[in-house]
Formats: sequence, C-alpha cells, structure tokens
Amino acid sequence: MKHILLTCSLLLVFTLTQTTLSAQTKTVTDTVTISGNCGQCKDRIEEAAYIKGVKTAKWDKTSKILTVTYNNEKTSLDKIELAIADAGHDTRNHKSTDKAYKKLPSCCAYRTPGGDHE
Repeated sequence: MKHILLTCSLLLVFTLTQTTLSAQTKTVTDTVTISGNCGQCKDRIEEAAYIKGVKTAKWDKTSKILTVTYNNEKTSLDKIELAIADAGHDTRNHKSTDKAYKKLPSCCAYRTPGGDHE
C-alpha cells in the first residue's frame, strides 16, 4: 500500500510540475519601442495593445518603451504591434498608415514634417 501511495504522490507531483512549466511558457513579457509623445498617446497605445491574449501593457512616454505581457498561444508581439500601428503609432516593425496617423490629436504628432520620427 505504501508503494501505491508513493507512486501516486510522485505522479501527482510530476503532473503539477509539468502543468506549471507549461503555463509558464505560455506567458511572455516583451518590450518594443513605440512612437508617441504624451499621456493621450500612452492611453491610446496601451488600449490598442490590449488585444485577445494580452495580460498587461504599460508604455513609458520618456523611454518610448512598451512592456507587454501576453499569452503566446493566443497572440504574438507582431499582432500587438499591428494593433498599435492601426491606432496611429509607429512601432519597431510596423509603421502606421498616414490615414491613422492623421487622426491623432496635434499633441500626439511625433513625426517631423519630412515624415521621419523625432
């Protein structure tokens, strides 16, 4: 009987360990540079980043860095960047369309007149 209990206990521990490890690999935290200027930009960028699978999104207006935690089985950093670009903000890998950029308030305009970033 002791051997059966020991075997069941070890099996339970192994199963819980595998489940924990599996859950850990699903959650990823990444950083990406996002163009923007102000508090309105911060709100818009963070809101746009909250697509399905995103757990947290925090953009720092000084460093221009978005830190995002997400489930990599439900979304990807590329999809998050695309959603942010659709909201009018350029990312490291995706530039917003001129149409989306022009919808931004004037305080949020981060491109120079020549079309370059600040």
